[in-house]
Amino acid sequence: RCTVDDRVTRVAWLNRSTILYAGNDKWSIDNRVVILSNTKTQYSIKIHNVDIYDEGPYTCSVQTDNHPKT
Repeated sequence: RCTVDDRVTRVAWLNRSTILYAGNDKWSIDNRVVILSNTKTQYSIKIHNVDIYDEGPYTCSVQTDNHPKT
């Protein structure tokens, strides 16, 4: 889950350096990864049937007024 506000212009979920979602667009070929919410206050994903290979850093990357941050 990633909390966002109305200053956010772009948002994406990444695992390591792989993009899972960019906005509502799914980049991952893994059908277990789904978007749960993309609203003005929350951007969240879910991974069904998680296993040990899913372990690692997940990053919510946002852009506000052309200033990216994670």
